[in-house]
Amino acid sequence: MTYTETDIVTTVEQLTGASLSALPRTQWEDIDQFHAGGSEAIERLIPHLALTAGATALDVGSGLGGPARQIARATGCNVVGVDITTAYVEAAQALSDAAGLAERTRFFRSDIGALGHTGFDAAYTVHVQMNIEDKKVFYSEIARRLRPGARLAIFEVCRGADGELALPLPWSLDGTDSHLVTADELRDTVQSSGFTLLDWADESTWARQWFDDLGRRLAAGTAPATLPALLTDGPARMLNFAVATATGAVTLHRGAFTVTA
Repeated sequence: MTYTETDIVTTVEQLTGASLSALPRTQWEDIDQFHAGGSEAIERLIPHLALTAGATALDVGSGLGGPARQIARATGCNVVGVDITTAYVEAAQALSDAAGLAERTRFFRSDIGALGHTGFDAAYTVHVQMNIEDKKVFYSEIARRLRPGARLAIFEVCRGADGELALPLPWSLDGTDSHLVTADELRDTVQSSGFTLLDWADESTWARQWFDDLGRRLAAGTAPATLPALLTDGPARMLNFAVATATGAVTLHRGAFTVTA
């Protein structure tokens, strides 16, 4: 099991020397975005979700809830997040409570297949499907929970050039739960799961620059409390991810889809 972290809120407060309610939002963004690109990546997804105030989006694999809070603030929508890791769900809700977003961002421990809610106006996945072996079932379950015409946006890691990936990685400590496919395979699988393609973009070059910028901030000591500090083997996992992105062993792709009529 890759996601074994516990007492995340306590760790955040120890790293920052402040309670959650006292943390500035800029500091949260180094902690609660469990993916390459941080909040900038979510900014690139938001326009494709076509959300308005009062709509409800589904965050599948919601992690620590950073994207949910960012999207709720930016669009005025509500977000329901689901994740299978109890500690992440608890931390996500605690962070939303501290941010004053408890009513608009709610998090539940659930597999997408067990979620009873339907009729969502949009959904998104951010660095989630790498752990999913049967991706067609996964995205089909998401499609079933969306209203007709709803949008799906994804920002996902794909297999690039042939070659061994150094472990551990953010989504896998030992490789046994890593199920990477190529970008073309992922795009085609989503389309075959009940979606029509609207947009598909390779964000690998941009992600490489983001990793470079993060490395400089860490080296300069200007980002003392960051996500790697919260994770088991966090620094090694992020470094291996950065190297894999730089060498093309993995690619990062952003996609937008709509539910097929």
